[in-house]
Amino acid sequence: MKWKVLESSELFSSGLFQLNSHRCELPDGRIMPRYFVMDFPDWVNVLPITATGEFVLIKQYRHASGQMHIEIPGGSLDPRITETIAEGARRELREETGYDSQNVEKVLSHYPNPALQSNRMHTFIAYDCVKVQEQNFDEFEDLEIYMCDRDQLERHLANGDIDHSIMVASVYQALAHLKKTESLVGS
Repeated sequence: MKWKVLESSELFSSGLFQLNSHRCELPDGRIMPRYFVMDFPDWVNVLPITATGEFVLIKQYRHASGQMHIEIPGGSLDPRITETIAEGARRELREETGYDSQNVEKVLSHYPNPALQSNRMHTFIAYDCVKVQEQNFDEFEDLEIYMCDRDQLERHLANGDIDHSIMVASVYQALAHLKKTESLVGS
């Protein structure tokens, strides 16, 4: 049931982002004259947990909303760097928090907005995180580390304090994965 791309034209390109217009043929023969697609590299995020069970979160200002948001560390994979998805998650963890882990597990991948974007979000859990360096932000990135326990994290989700939809999806899935893993260990 895929659409056939008859024409594609780049409307805008800047760094790791491209906006394209596609002319497509639908499976029943109808022609979609103009469908816009935003191409980004895949993204990674990671739910970091210390050996004492604290979660290493961040608070970050997001200009489009004009607000600070509670999030988990993450960012874009850079196609100019040769790294696996897990290495990208660890890199983002180190850059944004200064923490690292030798035990990083992929939870799932999902599409942030498949109607308009081509990229995927890959979510990881990093266990037994330790501080290994100072934060190393991108040029226009300002973050604050925020530590909390599981009860606080779950309350933030339930209360809507974590309101960035990609983060909500990733954190819920990571917590569900943790509960499943813990129940298997406990049985």
